[in-house]
Amino acid sequence: MHKHVLVLVGLMLAVGLLAARPVLADEPALAGKLQQMAHIAHEGVEAAEHNNPELMQLEYTELHELWENIEDDVKAQNPTAYVELESALDGVKEALAAQPLDPAAVEQAYDHLLAETNEVAAKFGGGEVAPVAAIEATPAELVNWLGAAESALANGDTETANAQFAQVVAAWPGVEGAIAARSQDAYTAIETHLGRALAALRAEPVDQAAAATALEELRVTLSPFAVAPAAYTMFDAAAIILREGLEALLIIVALLAFLNRSGNGHRRGWIWLGGGAGVLASIVAAFGLQALFNQVSAGQNRELIEGITGLVAAVLLFYVSYWLHSKSNLSAWRKYIDERTSQALARGSLWGLALLAFLAVFREGAETAVFYLGMAPSISVSNLVSGIALGVGVLAVAAVLMLWLGVKLPLRLFFRVAGLLVFYLGFKFVGHGIHALQIAGVLPASLISLAPTIPAIGIYPTWESLVPQLVLLAVAAIVLVLLRQQEQSPRNAPAT
Repeated sequence: MHKHVLVLVGLMLAVGLLAARPVLADEPALAGKLQQMAHIAHEGVEAAEHNNPELMQLEYTELHELWENIEDDVKAQNPTAYVELESALDGVKEALAAQPLDPAAVEQAYDHLLAETNEVAAKFGGGEVAPVAAIEATPAELVNWLGAAESALANGDTETANAQFAQVVAAWPGVEGAIAARSQDAYTAIETHLGRALAALRAEPVDQAAAATALEELRVTLSPFAVAPAAYTMFDAAAIILREGLEALLIIVALLAFLNRSGNGHRRGWIWLGGGAGVLASIVAAFGLQALFNQVSAGQNRELIEGITGLVAAVLLFYVSYWLHSKSNLSAWRKYIDERTSQALARGSLWGLALLAFLAVFREGAETAVFYLGMAPSISVSNLVSGIALGVGVLAVAAVLMLWLGVKLPLRLFFRVAGLLVFYLGFKFVGHGIHALQIAGVLPASLISLAPTIPAIGIYPTWESLVPQLVLLAVAAIVLVLLRQQEQSPRNAPAT
């Protein structure tokens, strides 16, 4: 029951976060702040004219702080204006970083920023809409648009090149979070190349050489993100259904065995009835959760729901991992099954037996649905289908061996291996879940320059994702030591 509550809480949290969208600043307010930026840029021009390096740098610091407060609102309302101002600010930064410092270059950079800021402020002050609305796209689509812009530019078709590049500019705000979380260097380079390409394509006449260079650099830098490897494999997909299915199968087998030992073998049909109903209810729940997931996971919301679902799945997995280890002693497992079956028989209701089997199977089925929802956005369809098919095949063989041939699984080994497998999957879900929330902008991403990126086991180079994973490893080590001490206690019978 606790695990079902966690699922519901996770879904409610997802809906709540979707509803709690930030309120964008209105255009007049943005226009006022942009006018402040223009005033500071004008002071930067004067500082450069008087060759005052300290004041030139101070003006840029003030500009940068003011820009950080409004850039998200500008980006949301006018992606093109955002790129223009980012480019102009980068120009000032580069001019100030030159050695030796060239006051004329700094003055020119500040003057360009002043012009761009006044132009954007006039647009917001006049209530103009963005020339290109923000759109949702993948890095692969951005790469395709950049290729089309390059081809058009090479053929002298600057109008088409501008149109293709405008789509890139409009879509960039939707993918920049994912790229920044994976590589801060690539993010910075893309921001710079966007500004240079925009300036070259807007020039009169178009600076074709500069535009071609910037477009090519953009495409090359973006390409690795367009073919990012899937986070989960066929093995992971098979492990989920195999582990959950084997647990449900073991419970059904144990229930049937208890009925035989207690002289109630003729009531086996109620176990099968409850188990079959549990399978059907699990399928219905899976389709229902998938429909809900599809409805609320459009665009950037997809990363938000993926992150929340992944973390909920991780919590369930860690609970299951602990439960499996706690039942790895054979006597503890038999006591667990016998107590619950005896309670059902004592109440004298045959429906109690069916309900016990139903809940056992439905619990595993509902967990399986949640786990696959957390996994689905980061696994290819072929790997997902192949993994499920492999897991179902192994389950079918195990069912034949256990139910019709009477083969007994080594419970101690099963629980140990399954527990470790579940912990591995939970560790991976935590990494990918936090990474998805970072992409959605819900969590910050503090990069660790020396840390590796290993999507295969859910490791990403940020403090926010690595620290929880390290804590999980420490807690797992402590739990294993405590469970080992319990097993060695004289109160416990030796495992067989």
